[in-house]
Amino acid sequence: TLVSKYEIQQTVFNTYIEAQANLKTRKNIIILPEFQGTLEKVLVREGQKVKRGQLLAEINDSGLNEQYEQMIIQADFAKENFERTQRLWNKNIGSEMQYLKSKTDYEASKKIVEQMKDRLSKTKIYAPFSGEIDEIISNVGSNLIPGVSQILRLVNLDRIYAESFVSEKYISFINEGTEAIVQIPLLNMEIESSVNQTGNFINPSNRTFRIEVPVENLDNRIKQNLDAKIKINIYKKNDAIVIPLRIVREDALGKNFVYLMTEDNKEGVYLTSKRFITLGNKSEDRVEVIGGLNLGDIVVLEGAYSVEDSQRVKLID
Repeated sequence: TLVSKYEIQQTVFNTYIEAQANLKTRKNIIILPEFQGTLEKVLVREGQKVKRGQLLAEINDSGLNEQYEQMIIQADFAKENFERTQRLWNKNIGSEMQYLKSKTDYEASKKIVEQMKDRLSKTKIYAPFSGEIDEIISNVGSNLIPGVSQILRLVNLDRIYAESFVSEKYISFINEGTEAIVQIPLLNMEIESSVNQTGNFINPSNRTFRIEVPVENLDNRIKQNLDAKIKINIYKKNDAIVIPLRIVREDALGKNFVYLMTEDNKEGVYLTSKRFITLGNKSEDRVEVIGGLNLGDIVVLEGAYSVEDSQRVKLID
């Protein structure tokens, strides 16, 4: 029988589990107004890059700015009146009630100005972070309702992460820093990374926990909600004895074995012998052998299911 051989050597062996994932970013928001009024200006366009703090849009203030200016004048008068009363009071001129009233009026006017300033600031929409204007939803002239009307969508895809939910049986194998590979089939991309967060909550309905793996998005090709796969390294050994999974056979008692090859008297001819082995971790097409084989052993590769014990075989050229 013609066969090929496989020589036992030490090698690096990894075992991965695979899980479906979804690509997300925490910087993807729809900006809503805090002030009721008419959308007066939109100062950006779709696809435009903006920086944090940049003015994006303005809402008609319905005369609030004029009221604010009047309040500043009143506050300045209250301040001047308080300072004059305070100087007289320090010289024991005037009543304590006049002094306290002027002080109260001044402090109250300052708070009113601050409140109006805060209210007026809500008529201007600023970028909460740097990113790209993905969509302008409301048109100029639209009547905006606070917390309801959608003005625009701002997205930043610089920091993407893959989110997946993994069976609880792997909870002891996956920790922060566990090696992982994120595969994005639609973009034909494979990114090496590591787990940076594992959830502390086991979902009682499907017995899974959440994991998160960061993904570099250097060319901005990765988009939010793309489907992906995560291969998580749950086992690694640098000096493992590994053989192809397809050559492992099983006897009637369920014991695993392979066929060793030893040289016969004739050149190129070998004699097979059954060797029972103990298996460890498995990958897609390989398996670790933790007992039964030694370095330098030669086992039957191609033809492993065609030979028997103590059979002469010949190597394929």
